Amino acid sequence: MATPADPLSAARGVSRKKFATPPVKSACLGCRAARSRCDGSNPCATCRSKDRECIYTQSRRGGPRPRKKQRTAEPCNQQTGLKTQSGSQNTLPTIPVQNYIDPGAGLRSLEDWAYDSDLIFDTLFDSSSGTAVEGSLHATPESSSGMAGVPMVRTYNSDAELLDAYYIFIHPFFPILPPPTAIAIDQPTSRLQSPNAFPTQFQPASPVGLAILAILSLIPHPDDTDHQDPHSLVFRRNMAQCFAQTAFETIENDDELLDSAIEPPKALSDDHERPTRPPFHPSVPVELEGIITLDILSVYEYAQRGNLKKMQSRAGSAISRAMDLSLHQCGAGEQSEVKRRVWWMTYICAAQGAIVNNSSSTLAMTSDSYTTAFPTISADPQAFDAFVQAQRAIFSATQFVIDLNKAFTNKSDLTPVYQRMRDLEASLELLLHQTSSWQLLSSITSPVDSEEAVVARSLRCMAGINARIKLHRYCAFFDIPVFSRKHCDLKALKESDADVEPRKWPTCSCSSFTNPFNTLSPPRTNSTERSPMPENQAAPDTPESIPNPESNEPGTSHLPFNSHHSAKICLRSALNIAQYFDELPYPNPIGVIQSQGLPGFLSPTSGIICPRTMPSYACCAMQCAYALLMIYQRTKSVYPLSVAEWNMELPSPWRGESVMDVGDDLRSASTRNLLVRLHRGLTSMSATLANYATAFEALGGMRDQIRGAIEDSFVPAA
Repeated sequence: MATPADPLSAARGVSRKKFATPPVKSACLGCRAARSRCDGSNPCATCRSKDRECIYTQSRRGGPRPRKKQRTAEPCNQQTGLKTQSGSQNTLPTIPVQNYIDPGAGLRSLEDWAYDSDLIFDTLFDSSSGTAVEGSLHATPESSSGMAGVPMVRTYNSDAELLDAYYIFIHPFFPILPPPTAIAIDQPTSRLQSPNAFPTQFQPASPVGLAILAILSLIPHPDDTDHQDPHSLVFRRNMAQCFAQTAFETIENDDELLDSAIEPPKALSDDHERPTRPPFHPSVPVELEGIITLDILSVYEYAQRGNLKKMQSRAGSAISRAMDLSLHQCGAGEQSEVKRRVWWMTYICAAQGAIVNNSSSTLAMTSDSYTTAFPTISADPQAFDAFVQAQRAIFSATQFVIDLNKAFTNKSDLTPVYQRMRDLEASLELLLHQTSSWQLLSSITSPVDSEEAVVARSLRCMAGINARIKLHRYCAFFDIPVFSRKHCDLKALKESDADVEPRKWPTCSCSSFTNPFNTLSPPRTNSTERSPMPENQAAPDTPESIPNPESNEPGTSHLPFNSHHSAKICLRSALNIAQYFDELPYPNPIGVIQSQGLPGFLSPTSGIICPRTMPSYACCAMQCAYALLMIYQRTKSVYPLSVAEWNMELPSPWRGESVMDVGDDLRSASTRNLLVRLHRGLTSMSATLANYATAFEALGGMRDQIRGAIEDSFVPAA
């Protein structure tokens, strides 16, 4: 009977298969490069068979490895496992529901198991832990080629390479640094899960570099053959947290005064000296690095860790530091463009913190004290202006939702709320009219250059993601839950009773929009009943059970928009949002424009699509998916299609004819056509969030919810 290789394996219940021939202490250069097994002879069998020179060199690893001491299984169970373990230890722990952050946002909240970067470092790389992958000990730290089955994370060899990676992966979506001087090329190196890899590799001294590295380390290495393996995910997660925590500690150290520990009275009277380290970016002053770092970390806490409280805390600290330096009142002069970008991106982060938390903000979105001009994008000077205006509109719509819920809960007078809804709709309609004249520059795979056409495209796409769904959702669908978990300000299914009729807003005709998820499909009706409009129309007609805007039904005169009108606005907005998400650019690591319409990959030899980063608009994607699902379910319940009807096509000559005047076949085709558009929109949202989730784990919860809704809903009736 075979025996375990060592007592530790026996304690774990794992039988390790011994090599038929023990591995040699040194391999030749040819076998190292080919990652094949060497027999240690000179020449070795592989080199003899390939008729090549067999060369041995002394290892740079400092001699043979010390023999591992036998240990009991108890200490291993106390350590953070980064290597495969048997039984229940092989399954990553599930996150209990109570750990989700209120107000939620439906993000996967990652365990905050370590606040000290030293603890994270020791957990990852302590050679005594026994968690290192044995095969990685043979890889040099400078190696950029991957090893099958070995968790790895991307890193860089200098600040210059790290800055290039920022311009590739982060700058198109978060332009907080000045424009690049040339097209950047990604040059990552691999850091394997090894006790010897970390000390010999480069680590930034600047908090900005560390924060950027925290984001970049979440992006799979192009040579990682199994980047979705749980151990690879955990390794990237822990490395990112190590860099993020170190970045935050560096900011704290910059603020520390030596006199505070030695002579506190002197600390009050002396000026605080600035850090003396070299700047991370040659055009960005060192005193601005703390603000930039906090802005990046706020997005990291949201997208990767699902920690909304820390997100808002980081953004709040950044806006406070920015105002202390009077960045909100920056005039023309030296480094004015740098300060403008830092101020307005900090402003955006503070607004996003309030939006995703669905909470009020102490920051005034508009103020006479904000005199700093908008940054300038050479390819599109008005792009930043449009981006900020759209952000203000989403913030205002969020505050409207908060006030609407508060007024309804307190049974207050809703007249001021209704008037505010009219005003917001007028301003949003004006912004929407402006977006119709936009022309997106560059392509989705263009590299970032000094003109920043890719940045302008990204800002325009994000500006086109409007807030009309948030404004009209309550009256259109009166908050019927769709998803099983809470996302942003969308209720979860578990929070409502499926057998109870949804709540009705006072004087709101949207009570006629019954819950489609609890309604059985009715029989087919005659041709006089309304059905969806064809694909070339902006939005469908809804069933006659929903009153028209001109209805004289009691109470509708008090509400600016009834459910019929609001539902059409939500549909139109959702389809537009899905299109703008599709038009967002992809990072371009190789600096060459790739095939039009196809996303870029991490490298020419990689099959991993480049993930977009800094996903500040993930909540808008969920709002879009919610509206599409509600309209789909309503359409399907009123006009059920058989499999034969589902396969019908809408005749192309039909244009603008009322669905009330066509036959059943044509109406069935138009219904199918609408359902196909809804399916495409939802598929687009699912693909967008899946792309984000390649790097950011917390957004995987949103992706899974939409996928589940698509699988449950989009099945033709038999």
